[in-house]
Amino acid sequence: MRVAITGGTGFVGTHTTRALTAAGHEVVVIARGTKRRPQRANVTFVRADLTDSPALADTFKGCDAVVHLVAIVRERGSQTFQRVNFEVSERVATAAHAAGVAHLVHQSALGADPDPRYPYLQSKWLGEEAARGSGVPYTVLRPSVLFGPGDGFFTVLAKLIKLNPVIPVAGDGRAMFQPLFVEDVARCIVLALERGPDHRVHEVGGPEHLSYDDIVLTIKRGLGLHRFLAHVPVRMMLPLAFVMDTLLPNPPVTPGQLRLLEKNNITRLDSVPRSFGFDPQRFADNVDYLADY
Repeated sequence: MRVAITGGTGFVGTHTTRALTAAGHEVVVIARGTKRRPQRANVTFVRADLTDSPALADTFKGCDAVVHLVAIVRERGSQTFQRVNFEVSERVATAAHAAGVAHLVHQSALGADPDPRYPYLQSKWLGEEAARGSGVPYTVLRPSVLFGPGDGFFTVLAKLIKLNPVIPVAGDGRAMFQPLFVEDVARCIVLALERGPDHRVHEVGGPEHLSYDDIVLTIKRGLGLHRFLAHVPVRMMLPLAFVMDTLLPNPPVTPGQLRLLEKNNITRLDSVPRSFGFDPQRFADNVDYLADY
């Protein structure tokens, strides 16, 4: 197949590109910048404005499928959840339809919900709606929090653990997660493409439900460090998170991310084998990469 990937130079995009080319497919990587332009056989790079549907439609012509991965987890300036997670998704879906693409794989997020109290999850829900209503045969994936080299969650925690003898943990540490290896979500995308559109939403997560405390302790053990945990009420951390979000280019946490701790980020433990026929990898078995951060 010839597959276009929006956000192909990003965290999931680079792994998906490798997985697709390894499986013998041709990839068109679409991104705004050129800093991480891929240099691989069977990969074409296209610099494109994802807000321009007609130009995107031209880029998508001749492609059998489009994988849409572009999203943000933090708003910054004009890069809002509404603009990126919803409106760009809508334009990509519109362009895929205009180009006659036969399959749109849309990456959403576990917990996507129309509830306006959680703007990030609401924007991911609206992005899904754009894919489902586009007229293009689709598959939607809702992965849990992803781990692997280059992730934006576990690497931040690792830095915090390395730098502090006492680790501040937002809330009571009981919020639940289901970490999924980035290579496993890339494998899910490849399998979804190869079997064709099923017009379904697939929630996917790793083989374990881990609390926030469990994750911190797993990283601590993996790094061979002795640290103490100090639980801090979310309401006490919100003012500091607001200041960091305002002043720092890459804050360790944002107010919106703190509020998401009110919701567990989990699905069925057999979600990946049930939908895609393989067993995903455990977080505890793959923490070595965090030593580099």
